[in-house]
Amino acid sequence: MNSPKSPILVPFASDGSCFNPSLSCPKSGTFTVGEKGKEITFDNFDTALEHIMMMYTPRWRRPNKSGDWEIVSAVRWELLPKNY
Repeated sequence: MNSPKSPILVPFASDGSCFNPSLSCPKSGTFTVGEKGKEITFDNFDTALEHIMMMYTPRWRRPNKSGDWEIVSAVRWELLPKNY
């Protein structure tokens, strides 16, 4: 029997989007975090999240409404929504 996953705190940007497992780059499969010019890529979500948790201002790349990948900054932390 599988046990349910424990809740995970993730950063949310001002537009309501959050850092989540669906944000891997379609081409490389990696997660990109950090400020512009100092970005770091990670092969998996958990490792990227561990790094984000240590950042003074968490930042990550995610696609905008046009599909372009941009950097957003955290404004709050909440539980990862169940749809991820």
